[in-house]
Amino acid sequence: MLLPPNVRYANGPADPTSREAWTRAAGNYLAHCARERNWNKLIEIPAMRRLLGDVRGKRTLEVGCGPAHYSLWLAQQGAEAWGLDPVEALLGAAHDSAEAEGVELRLRQGGVERLPEYPAAHFDIVLFPMMLEYVDDVEQAFRQAHRLLVSDGFVAISLVHPMRSFSVKYETDDGEELRIVSGYLQRGVIEWSMWIMVDEEGNGIPCRSHRRTIEDYVEALVGAGFLIEALREPDASPEGWALDARGCRENHHCPNFLLLKAVKGGRRRAP
Repeated sequence: MLLPPNVRYANGPADPTSREAWTRAAGNYLAHCARERNWNKLIEIPAMRRLLGDVRGKRTLEVGCGPAHYSLWLAQQGAEAWGLDPVEALLGAAHDSAEAEGVELRLRQGGVERLPEYPAAHFDIVLFPMMLEYVDDVEQAFRQAHRLLVSDGFVAISLVHPMRSFSVKYETDDGEELRIVSGYLQRGVIEWSMWIMVDEEGNGIPCRSHRRTIEDYVEALVGAGFLIEALREPDASPEGWALDARGCRENHHCPNFLLLKAVKGGRRRAP
Protein backbone atom coordinates (compact mmCIF):
# COMPACT_ATOMS: atom_id res chain seq x y z
CA MET A 1 0.00 0.00 0.00
CA LEU A 2 1.22 3.49 -0.87
CA LEU A 3 1.52 6.08 1.88
CA PRO A 4 2.59 9.72 1.59
CA PRO A 5 5.98 10.68 3.06
CA ASN A 6 6.05 11.15 6.83
CA VAL A 7 2.91 9.03 7.31
CA ARG A 8 2.72 5.68 9.09
CA TYR A 9 0.10 3.55 10.79
CA ALA A 10 0.24 3.79 14.58
CA ASN A 11 -0.98 1.78 17.54
CA GLY A 12 -3.21 3.47 20.09
CA PRO A 13 -5.65 6.37 19.93
CA ALA A 14 -5.36 9.66 18.06
CA ASP A 15 -5.98 11.77 21.17
CA PRO A 16 -4.04 13.12 23.12
CA THR A 17 -1.28 13.15 20.46
CA SER A 18 -3.48 15.13 18.08
CA ARG A 19 -4.50 17.60 20.77
CA GLU A 20 -0.88 18.21 21.75
CA ALA A 21 0.09 18.65 18.08
CA TRP A 22 -2.61 21.24 17.42
CA THR A 23 -1.59 23.11 20.55
CA ARG A 24 2.02 23.29 19.36
CA ALA A 25 1.05 24.18 15.79
CA ALA A 26 -1.63 26.76 16.65
CA GLY A 27 0.44 29.66 15.32
CA ASN A 28 1.09 27.84 12.05
CA TYR A 29 -2.61 27.12 11.68
CA LEU A 30 -3.60 30.73 12.23
CA ALA A 31 -1.07 31.79 9.59
CA HIS A 32 -2.55 29.21 7.22
CA CYS A 33 -6.07 30.54 7.85
CA ALA A 34 -4.92 34.05 6.93
CA ARG A 35 -3.68 32.99 3.47
CA GLU A 36 -5.80 33.90 0.48
CA ARG A 37 -4.94 30.68 -1.38
CA ASN A 38 -6.54 28.44 1.20
CA TRP A 39 -8.68 25.55 0.00
CA ASN A 40 -10.92 25.80 3.04
CA LYS A 41 -11.76 29.36 1.98
CA LEU A 42 -12.04 28.44 -1.70
CA ILE A 43 -14.05 25.22 -1.38
CA GLU A 44 -15.11 24.02 2.08
CA ILE A 45 -16.38 27.19 3.76
CA PRO A 46 -18.62 28.44 0.89
CA ALA A 47 -20.11 24.94 0.53
CA MET A 48 -20.76 24.63 4.27
CA ARG A 49 -22.47 28.01 4.40
CA ARG A 50 -24.80 26.91 1.59
CA LEU A 51 -25.49 23.67 3.45
CA LEU A 52 -26.36 25.51 6.69
CA GLY A 53 -28.93 27.75 5.00
CA ASP A 54 -30.83 30.39 6.95
CA VAL A 55 -29.53 30.42 10.53
CA ARG A 56 -31.16 33.59 11.87
CA GLY A 57 -32.51 32.96 15.36
CA LYS A 58 -30.88 29.53 15.61
CA ARG A 59 -28.73 28.37 18.52
CA THR A 60 -25.58 26.67 17.20
CA LEU A 61 -22.65 24.74 18.66
CA GLU A 62 -19.39 24.51 16.72
CA VAL A 63 -17.38 21.56 18.07
CA GLY A 64 -13.66 21.93 17.43
CA CYS A 65 -14.24 25.55 16.54
CA GLY A 66 -10.58 26.63 16.55
CA PRO A 67 -10.54 30.38 15.75
CA ALA A 68 -14.32 30.10 15.24
CA HIS A 69 -14.59 30.89 11.54
CA TYR A 70 -18.08 29.42 11.40
CA SER A 71 -19.28 30.75 14.75
CA LEU A 72 -18.27 34.27 13.77
CA TRP A 73 -20.22 34.01 10.52
CA LEU A 74 -23.19 32.40 12.29
CA ALA A 75 -23.30 35.22 14.84
CA GLN A 76 -23.14 37.78 12.04
CA GLN A 77 -26.12 36.04 10.40
CA GLY A 78 -28.19 36.35 13.57
CA ALA A 79 -27.54 33.03 15.30
CA GLU A 80 -26.69 32.52 18.96
CA ALA A 81 -23.26 30.97 18.44
CA TRP A 82 -21.50 28.65 20.89
CA GLY A 83 -18.05 27.12 20.38
CA LEU A 84 -15.90 24.41 21.92
CA ASP A 85 -12.19 23.78 21.32
CA PRO A 86 -9.31 22.33 23.38
CA VAL A 87 -6.59 24.71 22.14
CA GLU A 88 -6.27 27.86 24.23
CA ALA A 89 -4.42 29.89 21.58
CA LEU A 90 -7.11 29.23 18.96
CA LEU A 91 -9.86 30.23 21.38
CA GLY A 92 -7.91 33.39 22.12
CA ALA A 93 -7.91 34.22 18.42
CA ALA A 94 -11.66 33.57 18.34
CA HIS A 95 -12.23 35.96 21.26
CA ASP A 96 -10.14 38.64 19.52
CA SER A 97 -12.04 38.23 16.23
CA ALA A 98 -15.41 38.37 17.98
CA GLU A 99 -14.43 41.58 19.74
CA ALA A 100 -13.17 43.11 16.51
CA GLU A 101 -16.38 42.16 14.67
CA GLY A 102 -18.63 43.28 17.51
CA VAL A 103 -20.39 39.93 17.95
CA GLU A 104 -20.89 37.70 20.97
CA LEU A 105 -19.58 34.15 21.05
CA ARG A 106 -20.12 31.70 23.90
CA LEU A 107 -16.81 29.82 23.91
CA ARG A 108 -15.59 27.02 26.14
CA GLN A 109 -12.25 25.21 26.24
CA GLY A 110 -12.32 21.44 25.80
CA GLY A 111 -12.95 18.61 23.39
CA VAL A 112 -15.82 16.23 22.70
CA GLU A 113 -15.48 14.89 26.24
CA ARG A 114 -17.26 18.07 27.40
CA LEU A 115 -20.37 17.58 25.24
CA PRO A 116 -22.26 15.86 28.13
CA GLU A 117 -22.01 19.13 30.09
CA TYR A 118 -24.41 20.91 27.71
CA PRO A 119 -28.16 20.59 28.34
CA ALA A 120 -30.35 18.31 26.22
CA ALA A 121 -32.42 19.71 23.35
CA HIS A 122 -30.53 23.01 23.57
CA PHE A 123 -29.20 23.53 20.02
CA ASP A 124 -30.74 23.80 16.58
CA ILE A 125 -27.47 22.98 14.79
CA VAL A 126 -24.32 21.17 15.89
CA LEU A 127 -21.30 21.59 13.61
CA PHE A 128 -18.29 19.30 13.40
CA PRO A 129 -15.97 21.22 11.02
CA MET A 130 -12.79 19.48 9.86
CA MET A 131 -12.19 17.79 13.22
CA LEU A 132 -13.75 14.31 13.33
CA GLU A 133 -10.57 12.68 12.04
CA TYR A 134 -9.05 13.50 15.43
CA VAL A 135 -11.93 12.05 17.47
CA ASP A 136 -11.44 8.48 18.64
CA ASP A 137 -15.13 7.67 19.27
CA VAL A 138 -17.26 9.35 16.61
CA GLU A 139 -20.25 7.21 17.49
CA GLN A 140 -20.32 8.65 21.00
CA ALA A 141 -19.84 12.19 19.64
CA PHE A 142 -22.84 11.73 17.35
CA ARG A 143 -24.96 10.29 20.17
CA GLN A 144 -24.17 13.36 22.24
CA ALA A 145 -25.02 15.64 19.30
CA HIS A 146 -28.35 13.83 18.95
CA ARG A 147 -29.07 14.48 22.65
CA LEU A 148 -28.15 18.16 22.36
CA LEU A 149 -30.38 18.89 19.38
CA VAL A 150 -33.99 20.00 19.35
CA SER A 151 -36.45 17.67 17.63
CA ASP A 152 -35.95 19.16 14.16
CA GLY A 153 -32.25 20.00 14.58
CA PHE A 154 -29.37 18.78 12.46
CA VAL A 155 -25.64 18.18 12.42
CA ALA A 156 -23.39 19.66 9.73
CA ILE A 157 -20.05 17.97 9.11
CA SER A 158 -17.02 18.79 6.97
CA LEU A 159 -14.13 16.40 6.48
CA VAL A 160 -11.05 15.88 4.42
CA HIS A 161 -12.59 13.64 1.78
CA PRO A 162 -11.82 10.03 2.75
CA MET A 163 -10.65 9.29 -0.80
CA ARG A 164 -8.02 12.02 -0.42
CA SER A 165 -7.03 10.69 3.01
CA PHE A 166 -6.11 7.41 1.31
CA SER A 167 -4.29 8.98 -1.63
CA VAL A 168 -0.80 10.00 -2.65
CA LYS A 169 0.05 12.76 -5.09
CA TYR A 170 1.31 11.97 -8.58
CA GLU A 171 2.48 14.57 -11.09
CA THR A 172 2.25 13.79 -14.81
CA ASP A 173 4.91 14.71 -17.35
CA ASP A 174 2.92 17.80 -18.36
CA GLY A 175 2.69 19.01 -14.76
CA GLU A 176 -0.86 17.88 -13.99
CA GLU A 177 -1.36 16.76 -10.37
CA LEU A 178 -3.32 13.53 -9.95
CA ARG A 179 -4.14 11.38 -6.92
CA ILE A 180 -3.57 7.64 -6.57
CA VAL A 181 -5.97 6.09 -4.06
CA SER A 182 -4.42 3.20 -2.14
CA GLY A 183 -5.77 0.97 0.64
CA TYR A 184 -9.12 2.72 0.97
CA LEU A 185 -10.57 0.01 3.21
CA GLN A 186 -7.53 -0.14 5.46
CA ARG A 187 -8.86 1.85 8.38
CA GLY A 188 -6.82 2.83 11.40
CA VAL A 189 -4.88 5.55 13.17
CA ILE A 190 -2.05 7.19 11.25
CA GLU A 191 0.75 9.35 12.60
CA TRP A 192 2.06 12.14 10.40
CA SER A 193 4.13 15.33 10.49
CA MET A 194 3.54 17.56 7.46
CA TRP A 195 1.54 20.59 6.37
CA ILE A 196 1.45 22.90 9.43
CA MET A 197 2.87 20.29 11.80
CA VAL A 198 6.42 21.67 11.85
CA ASP A 199 8.11 23.54 14.69
CA GLU A 200 10.27 26.68 14.46
CA GLU A 201 13.41 24.60 13.85
CA GLY A 202 11.78 22.73 10.98
CA ASN A 203 11.25 19.52 12.94
CA GLY A 204 8.06 17.57 12.46
CA ILE A 205 5.35 17.71 15.12
CA PRO A 206 3.79 14.22 15.40
CA CYS A 207 0.03 14.32 14.91
CA ARG A 208 -2.45 11.46 14.78
CA SER A 209 -5.76 11.08 12.98
CA HIS A 210 -8.16 8.35 11.93
CA ARG A 211 -8.50 6.94 8.45
CA ARG A 212 -12.21 6.21 8.03
CA THR A 213 -14.38 5.57 5.00
CA ILE A 214 -17.54 7.38 3.97
CA GLU A 215 -19.45 4.29 5.11
CA ASP A 216 -17.97 4.62 8.61
CA TYR A 217 -19.31 8.15 9.05
CA VAL A 218 -22.72 7.38 7.55
CA GLU A 219 -23.16 4.26 9.67
CA ALA A 220 -22.15 6.15 12.83
CA LEU A 221 -24.71 8.87 12.08
CA VAL A 222 -27.50 6.42 11.33
CA GLY A 223 -26.63 4.42 14.44
CA ALA A 224 -26.94 7.57 16.55
CA GLY A 225 -30.46 8.20 15.24
CA PHE A 226 -29.82 10.60 12.36
CA LEU A 227 -31.20 10.64 8.83
CA ILE A 228 -28.81 11.72 6.08
CA GLU A 229 -30.34 14.71 4.30
CA ALA A 230 -27.42 15.86 2.14
CA LEU A 231 -23.97 14.72 1.02
CA ARG A 232 -21.74 17.17 -0.82
CA GLU A 233 -18.39 16.82 -2.61
CA PRO A 234 -18.00 20.50 -3.47
CA ASP A 235 -16.27 22.20 -6.36
CA ALA A 236 -14.40 25.45 -5.83
CA SER A 237 -16.16 28.77 -6.04
CA PRO A 238 -15.66 30.87 -9.20
CA GLU A 239 -13.31 33.04 -7.15
CA GLY A 240 -11.34 29.93 -6.27
CA TRP A 241 -10.97 28.93 -9.92
CA ALA A 242 -9.76 32.42 -10.76
CA LEU A 243 -7.23 32.35 -7.93
CA ASP A 244 -5.89 28.78 -8.18
CA ALA A 245 -7.02 26.97 -11.33
CA ARG A 246 -4.38 24.24 -11.00
CA GLY A 247 -5.43 23.38 -7.46
CA CYS A 248 -9.08 23.38 -8.47
CA ARG A 249 -8.34 20.95 -11.32
CA GLU A 250 -6.71 18.63 -8.78
CA ASN A 251 -9.89 18.85 -6.71
CA HIS A 252 -11.74 17.52 -9.78
CA HIS A 253 -9.47 14.47 -9.88
CA CYS A 254 -10.00 13.72 -6.19
CA PRO A 255 -12.28 15.93 -4.06
CA ASN A 256 -10.68 17.74 -1.15
CA PHE A 257 -13.75 17.77 1.06
CA LEU A 258 -16.83 15.80 2.03
CA LEU A 259 -19.80 17.54 3.67
CA LEU A 260 -22.72 15.83 5.38
CA LYS A 261 -25.99 17.13 6.79
CA ALA A 262 -27.98 14.77 9.00
CA VAL A 263 -31.26 15.55 10.73
CA LYS A 264 -32.45 14.29 14.08
CA GLY A 265 -34.91 11.47 13.52
CA GLY A 266 -34.98 7.80 12.77
CA ARG A 267 -34.56 5.04 15.30
CA ARG A 268 -31.42 5.05 17.37
CA ARG A 269 -29.50 1.80 17.66
CA ALA A 270 -28.53 0.52 21.09
CA PRO A 271 -24.89 1.43 21.86
